[in-house]
Amino acid sequence: MSLLARRTSTAYIMLFGAAAGFIASFLLTIDKIKILKDAQFNPSCNISETLNCKSVMLSDQAEVFGFPNSLIGIAAFAIFIAIAVAILGGADFPKWFWQLALLGTTLGILFSHWLAYQTTFVIGALCPYCMIAWFGNFVILSGVIQELLRKRSDGDDPSITRIIAAMPLFHLVWIVMVIGLAFVGVS
Repeated sequence: MSLLARRTSTAYIMLFGAAAGFIASFLLTIDKIKILKDAQFNPSCNISETLNCKSVMLSDQAEVFGFPNSLIGIAAFAIFIAIAVAILGGADFPKWFWQLALLGTTLGILFSHWLAYQTTFVIGALCPYCMIAWFGNFVILSGVIQELLRKRSDGDDPSITRIIAAMPLFHLVWIVMVIGLAFVGVS
């Protein structure tokens, strides 16, 4: 597979994760606004006692910086949608760009892990839209790492190529474990 084809695959993977996270963040924001207007509003993501995003949305953890966390998601996921589309359009970002993207994505992953812990062990409910955003973060992280590894090896190192190929599976297993452990922790 050519380097261009692999970059296109990575762009589609990042686009998928960013679009999923953006939609989830957008729906969370809309539901948050509806709850602020009508305290009796029951969001569509309230499925059961365990899968209950209203409990999560009304917690202090849902507004860590004084505004809904979902607004951070809308902005961050929109940026990665633009990056993925740019790659599909032929853009080639420099290594320092991917290093900054890795820093930002890593911060997003750490924040997602903290939120997963908070929803599981402090709030005691899981938000389906939040879990989709967590998933989107992991998918984007996989794409960013793949691009950074490509920059490091210029696509010529077979061991780097194998690592790049394994990244999506590794991150999929990781997020399934995080979400699975969250369900076990809430139960």
